[in-house]
Amino acid sequence: MAGSLAAGEGLEAVELAIRTAVTRLGGGMLERLLAADPGYRGPGTDCGAGHQAEFVSCRDKTAGTVLGPVTVSRAWYHCGQCGHGLAPRDAELGTAGQTMSPGLRKMAARAAEAVPFARGAGLVADLAGITLTSKRLGRHAEAGGRAAAAVIEAGAAAIAARTLVPLPPAGLPDKLYIAIDGTGVPMRAAETAGRPGKGEDGKARTREVKLACAFTQTKVDTDGYPIRDPDSSSYLATFAPAAGFGTLMAAEARRRGAGHVRQLTILGDGAHWICYPDVGIAYLIPVPRLSRRSPARPLAGPVSVIRAGIIRGGRGSR
Repeated sequence: MAGSLAAGEGLEAVELAIRTAVTRLGGGMLERLLAADPGYRGPGTDCGAGHQAEFVSCRDKTAGTVLGPVTVSRAWYHCGQCGHGLAPRDAELGTAGQTMSPGLRKMAARAAEAVPFARGAGLVADLAGITLTSKRLGRHAEAGGRAAAAVIEAGAAAIAARTLVPLPPAGLPDKLYIAIDGTGVPMRAAETAGRPGKGEDGKARTREVKLACAFTQTKVDTDGYPIRDPDSSSYLATFAPAAGFGTLMAAEARRRGAGHVRQLTILGDGAHWICYPDVGIAYLIPVPRLSRRSPARPLAGPVSVIRAGIIRGGRGSR
């Protein structure tokens, strides 16, 4: 290494060479550590559906990790009644149905949420020395997004059905603000097929994503404008119709304590899917019903409705 520096190759080249060597060494150590327990759980094990799956053999599986590809030999079982196989060790390691370790999946997800998939794969390569194709990173990011959405939707449905009642948050704020809007997102033709559009040809080139942000603001700046409280914002975004979005938003409002605050302020542009009674999602929030056409009727506390036309300027949280 000292010779490389003396030859003018530069510190960066030496750093990367050391990182590569240490990563390979770590990968080998991880592989040997995992080999200590192949996941053999006797001649039979529960298949997950109440049946006994029988041991077949030990089979290799290669998974990407933050230390590079690692191959694990694990016990494989087959359930004759279900007709599928399983490796208990995969579930224990968090790699069941996955080709990435939990650590690499998290790393890939962080990169994918920050930049487009191709650039995200480049980030992982530059910062961690792990090679991923943009397609592989994209597949895992989208799968992770679907899994997270399923958890959120299940929780929202449970709150809507009153089988889950969220407790008011600690440190309940005096006021809560919820900003709601929708915007068109350019899409591939396959994603808009059969959807009516606003263009002259009647074809849709975008899909509306519905957005919401719940936040608090308790202080003002030197000009007297409210300042959003740090770490107080929670967000929702979905392509679901207004009814589905409304269920998610109502659940988030309840989770944030909308039914307990002294005043809830909803920021919207008056779109029918936001404000109209029995249609708009504001109807679902556990406070007075809201409408452009009728006054709010108090059920839990006062509500202010502020249209986007009133919220002008570049501050966004006024």
